[in-house]
Amino acid sequence: MKAADPCIRLHLPAETAWAGLVQAAAEQAGTVFGLDAAKNLRLVHCAEELLLFLASAEAGEIEAAIRPMATGVEIGFSFASAGVDLSAMNLAAAPKTDGDDGDWDSLPLLLASRMTDGFRIGLDGRRMEIALRVDKAYPEPELLPAQRMPVQGRPVLSACGDAAAIFEACSAIAALYPAHVAPAWCASPGRTADMLRGGELFAVEARDAAGRLCGIIFWQMRSEQSVTFFGPYDFSTDGSVAEALVTALLQTVGRTRARTIFSNLTTEPLGVHGFEPLAELPYLLEDSPAPVMHTVWGRVLQEDFGATVWTHEAFSDFLRDRYDALDMMRDLRPVSDLGEAVPPGSVIDAHLSPGLSEVFLHPVLNGADIGDNLARHVSTLAAAGYKNIFFEIDLAKGWHAAMGGHLRRCGFRPELLLPHGGQSDTLIFRHVPEA
Repeated sequence: MKAADPCIRLHLPAETAWAGLVQAAAEQAGTVFGLDAAKNLRLVHCAEELLLFLASAEAGEIEAAIRPMATGVEIGFSFASAGVDLSAMNLAAAPKTDGDDGDWDSLPLLLASRMTDGFRIGLDGRRMEIALRVDKAYPEPELLPAQRMPVQGRPVLSACGDAAAIFEACSAIAALYPAHVAPAWCASPGRTADMLRGGELFAVEARDAAGRLCGIIFWQMRSEQSVTFFGPYDFSTDGSVAEALVTALLQTVGRTRARTIFSNLTTEPLGVHGFEPLAELPYLLEDSPAPVMHTVWGRVLQEDFGATVWTHEAFSDFLRDRYDALDMMRDLRPVSDLGEAVPPGSVIDAHLSPGLSEVFLHPVLNGADIGDNLARHVSTLAAAGYKNIFFEIDLAKGWHAAMGGHLRRCGFRPELLLPHGGQSDTLIFRHVPEA
């Protein structure tokens, strides 16, 4: 029988007197779960600061859980929300921390969020969970030299998970493809291998009759209903391996519950494989004087029976056009202001990809300041030099769709519709500065 994944759980009151216990548990768990000394210290500080914040917010009884992840360690605190303001977790947050009227209560949460490699926030009724992730420190070894090869015989395809094979594949991708179509995690083959081992990433490799690696394709679950993939990366001289890799991808994913599949980073047109282009996104890159066009390809894997989605007048025409083009039945339900109370502070998550000068934003918690919060994020990211800023909403959530007016005022335009990309269909906006 498979053993359950280890997890350290503590039930305790949100009081500063318990900080030592939480620190000790985080330190021991981080060591056991594979963090080095520097990363473990960050985990301990995150645990302490988060507890101090919840104590100042009088969160009451809390449950702390420390668990290993494929590439690091996660520490989460759950509690009855009771209007706890988490806005200090925003990338663009800058609470006042000087003088007698400074927002000192938010400082621990600000510090904790800045020491993590990622966070997530869950809200189930009145129960809230804040989870902070600290990643392992991976070496970035000097990659192997690689060149395209003539394929001997018919390639044999199989699942890939061996660390040495991943190192070989990442080396070939870096040597044979432009940097803007190489996943960021390829720079760290150890991280890539751990993602495969932990089920966060999947891959099929191709080897010729001589046993040489001649291609690979990666994919991961975007949601419970959709898959996104990277590649195909074909290392042959004649480009003969890509078709087999895409076929293997479709056959494997077709046996899952996925209803749609989309390209994340792709290396060639995919129309011959039953995909259709969903959008052409211009990327502004440091090493390219002209925008690099990034085509997003998609394909429906199962019959679509229709759905109801939320919309806003700022993007309703775009949705109608896209659903008509995709021949999908959707009941578009316009959002309206019901005058309901919302907390003062919102939270927007930001996923940064510096190599692509890319940021993906998505709303995590609604709040009365969400329009101003969005504007602060755009200003902060533009000042930091990010040129490709995107915002994603899930059309299953009315409050996401209600951001349409804020997005338009901040210069975002709808660009890409992903059917079943999240809880329902997701809509991605691109920031256009001149708008």
